[in-house]
Amino acid sequence: INIILGKDNNSYRSFYNALLHEGYSDLAALLQDGIPAISSGNGKSSMDGMTSYGQFKTILCEGGVPQRPVVFVTRPKLVDAIKQKLCCLGSDPGWVTVYGMAGCGKTVLTAEALRDHQLLEDYFPGGVHWISVGKQDKAGLLIKLQNLCSRLEHDSALSQRPPLNIEEAKDRLRLLMLRKYPR
Repeated sequence: INIILGKDNNSYRSFYNALLHEGYSDLAALLQDGIPAISSGNGKSSMDGMTSYGQFKTILCEGGVPQRPVVFVTRPKLVDAIKQKLCCLGSDPGWVTVYGMAGCGKTVLTAEALRDHQLLEDYFPGGVHWISVGKQDKAGLLIKLQNLCSRLEHDSALSQRPPLNIEEAKDRLRLLMLRKYPR
């Protein structure tokens, strides 16, 4: 506990959530009163911290953002570099590509960058949709694209049958991005 207390507020919240996730809710209950408030970025702290933190976690979960691994090594410079690139999307829509050797931590770093409450609130107010593509054959890629179309159309008047081929999926996604998700 002393090590966790010596770290930042996110460490305490992560420890608390790990206790809940691993079935130690009785221990987590003992720590609940000490959970730090989440800063809302406007100088105020929200002491419904658990509510807004819970909503924030729900946004990440619904978007399919991978959870932090059990063994996690922070690399703040790399995470900050990804955050800066993501912030640029607010004024200049496009893509951020993170690349490197297999197993070097691309997914973990990018997911960690998205755990910034203020980043999501300011630049991705509609949430995020995480897709891991990797090496896929055409059938696997079509399934991933159909899934993304379904997630993006969930409440849309454009909602229709799933695309039947990759070209149709690309066209559908292009229209969705232009009309419904321009940012």
